[in-house]
Amino acid sequence: MSGLCGAVRWDGGGVERDWVEGMVDAVRWRGPDGVGVHVAGGVGVGYLARHVTPESVREVQPLVAGDVVVVADARIDNRKELESWLGRGAGDWTDVELILAAYGAWGLECAARLVGDFAFVVWDGDRQRLYGARDALGMRSLVYRAEAGRTLFATEVKQILAVPGVPARIYEPAVGVYLSGPYMPPEWTFYEGIERLGPAHALVVEGGEKRVWRYWDVDPGHRIRYRREEEYAEHFLEVFREAVRARLRSVHPVGLLLSGGVDSGSVAAVAGSLLRSGEAECPEFRAYSFAFEELVECDERAVSGPLAEHWGIPVTDVPADDLWPLKDYPDHGPDRDDPYLFVYQPLLDACLDAARNDGCSLVLSGDRGDEVVGDWIYDETGLFLAGKWATLGRELAATPDGTQSRFFRALRTGVLGPLFGRRVHVFRGRVDARSGATMPPWIRADFASRIGLEPILAGASRMTALDASPPARRWERILNRAATWRAGGEERRRARCGTVYCDPWSDRSVASYTHAIPQHQVNRRSEHKRLARRAVRDLVPSDTRARLGKTEPDALFDRGFRDSGLPTVREMLADPISARMGFVNPGELKSSYESFLRGDPVRHDFWWPLTLEMWLRAHWT
Repeated sequence: MSGLCGAVRWDGGGVERDWVEGMVDAVRWRGPDGVGVHVAGGVGVGYLARHVTPESVREVQPLVAGDVVVVADARIDNRKELESWLGRGAGDWTDVELILAAYGAWGLECAARLVGDFAFVVWDGDRQRLYGARDALGMRSLVYRAEAGRTLFATEVKQILAVPGVPARIYEPAVGVYLSGPYMPPEWTFYEGIERLGPAHALVVEGGEKRVWRYWDVDPGHRIRYRREEEYAEHFLEVFREAVRARLRSVHPVGLLLSGGVDSGSVAAVAGSLLRSGEAECPEFRAYSFAFEELVECDERAVSGPLAEHWGIPVTDVPADDLWPLKDYPDHGPDRDDPYLFVYQPLLDACLDAARNDGCSLVLSGDRGDEVVGDWIYDETGLFLAGKWATLGRELAATPDGTQSRFFRALRTGVLGPLFGRRVHVFRGRVDARSGATMPPWIRADFASRIGLEPILAGASRMTALDASPPARRWERILNRAATWRAGGEERRRARCGTVYCDPWSDRSVASYTHAIPQHQVNRRSEHKRLARRAVRDLVPSDTRARLGKTEPDALFDRGFRDSGLPTVREMLADPISARMGFVNPGELKSSYESFLRGDPVRHDFWWPLTLEMWLRAHWT
């Protein structure tokens, strides 16, 4: 939750200290452990400190070393590896010192050598070069504005808006895409002229000219194969244990949002085993679970409770029945940066408040578990080629409706088509149905035409049908736009609540491993999240293993949108600002909501235009 910001002048002028201090003040909550500002001639850099790891307590930022200035919001995990590469003792180095050393050794290629959650910027005065990078899965943020005479950079958009001369104008294509669902390109923001560095991307500006490139991606040809199936889960557990251990390094208590699902349950089990064995240390480890006394169908404590008790993890039950979506509106609303808002934000905020009150500096989550080991990525072809006929039969029989005609259709489309080279025809529907986007009826046609919305939505996927092998589809899910925007929004929200956002499932090594192994080892229709379940099997009480599974709080959703929150929604839709600004057709929007209230199937999610309306009301009126 640390923050960074700065400015570089390319026109020979000097950076005003007020610019940097204004950027710092815009996110003052990110610096509970102090603020540092360095201004020298045409360069100004600011840092807001939040000490979490033991090394960060000794950190001084901005770090000035001769003509080089470095500022970083970072937790670097591969410290031993860097020590061996750099040829000197790095055990006591702070994260920003490691980044400085890496830049000195590898220059613009240094980001690819770093594993962890990070965003950093280097000013190289000797080369008159500004260089920045963001971690592989986008867990820390870096935004920038490149002007003719200066470049501005920061953790949050609002920091750049605080600089004199920066206009606050809505970027309309972002509005159009957002109204269509979670398909926002990761490099976009909602403001004209302000861009976001994408995950695993780097930026260099020299002489006022910028260049952005992807510095790291998964190796599409890298494959891991074992003779025994058990070895896949054993290897995964090794990688996942290291991801959890790295995120437990804290000088303050650590919290975990614990449900009854596989994702957070795996984090709890691995963290408990690491702490009990002494392989990891933190002052205290606590869990926070939603407690439903009325809406008992939403309650997961029957699973999460025994798991936490098994490892001696104290649990705080957060009363949840009354924390429906839109509770206490306009509290819990969107941030100025963008309209993104978790539908159960009041519930999440209550958990974060409880963790902060207990002194937790960071709160672990299992947010990317679905993308890394779950979702709809299956591998019937892999089972066929591996000669696993009985397993293949069970998988095909487990396809929806399970009828014989469905069985043979699945055999033809899922196995024989790819095997005999008809991949484009076979997979086109799968890829487009999940990764593409369609324009909802509430978007005004003239607005959509003006911004060229249809071709933007058509390109919502990184992957074409020709790439649709199971490993490619897995990597597409891990890096999908919704997950990237969720990570950015959650990081910003946690920082505002005084905690650091950490997700072991959003670890580069974990994601790379699940891409490299056969996908039928990762997930199956008949055994959801197979890899994770098998990896933590011995760490979960026997009577709890089979019950690990996600429960969707549908009853809480209905309480918010069909009952308690209904007057709020209808008031927002009565005369929406988004209609006055020419973005939506209010009649279609109301019609979609009323259709939802009647129980009709609604193809598009009205949450997106609703949160846009909240954002416009809060920050544009």
